[in-house]
Amino acid sequence: MPQRISVRVPATCANLGCAFDCAALALSLYLDIHVTPRGDRSISVHYRGVTPERIPADETNLIARTIRQTLESWRKLRGYDLEIDNQIPIGVGLGSSAAAIVGSLAVCHWLADTTLFDEQLISLAARLEGHPDNVAAAWHGGFTVSVQQGERVLAFTCPVPETLKLLVVIPDYTVPTEKAREVLPAQYSRGDAVHNLQRAAVLAAQLFSGKAEFYRAFFDDRWHQPYRASLMPGLSEVLKFTHPDLLGLCLSGAGPAILAFVRGAAEEIGEAVRSILAQHHVQSQPHVLAADNLGAKGWSLPA
Repeated sequence: MPQRISVRVPATCANLGCAFDCAALALSLYLDIHVTPRGDRSISVHYRGVTPERIPADETNLIARTIRQTLESWRKLRGYDLEIDNQIPIGVGLGSSAAAIVGSLAVCHWLADTTLFDEQLISLAARLEGHPDNVAAAWHGGFTVSVQQGERVLAFTCPVPETLKLLVVIPDYTVPTEKAREVLPAQYSRGDAVHNLQRAAVLAAQLFSGKAEFYRAFFDDRWHQPYRASLMPGLSEVLKFTHPDLLGLCLSGAGPAILAFVRGAAEEIGEAVRSILAQHHVQSQPHVLAADNLGAKGWSLPA
């Protein structure tokens, strides 16, 4: 067993407008987890990073709890000192819980000295998270599509071209995923289903081809963004915003963060989105990011 384990997990943007609950991509914001095994069964937690007021620094912490419960289920319980360095805001639709779960399972792999294969890790993470899209992208990196069959999750990934620039605008409030799902309808029309499936198929085809020739129409969603706009002041207006360098706009996950695909002028577009939200009394912060094509699978290693 290594003396210290370090795991890096990227933030993720799921749904991407049209690809609700089946696709996500990884971003260059990171959760870093460092674990030092102990000789006893005690657990200590130290947190550094964004939104510390939302992160418990004790055994109720999601990472600490997931590690402990997983090791217990494997009958390999042991103590450890947990250090968390986090850049991913909590509760804004950037996959913070998925990152915590994926990172925790990677840590358990090293602590228990056992092998976790890709499908096994993602399937277990999806059961804990409740859906597979974020956890698959957090583990594999890049653009990832996933399908769930019972408790089994199959995921397929491709790198995001470096020419595709990403902008994330993060409002200063949170929306719980449960609340964002409550506003969705129980059923959709055939027309709305076909509308989204056409766009999701073309979006995936473009990224897997390595071209990423995007059009605004790819992100015209009818499944979740129109309904979630009631929870997020200014979202409807932002999604109508146009700019010559703007290739697409969508809600990131359950929101309220907003993801933009741009070919240039990222700072200008970010300021325009920030201004629209400010007109609705929402403060926000734009971040120009890159895609992360490594994922936790590529970043994680024993020290």
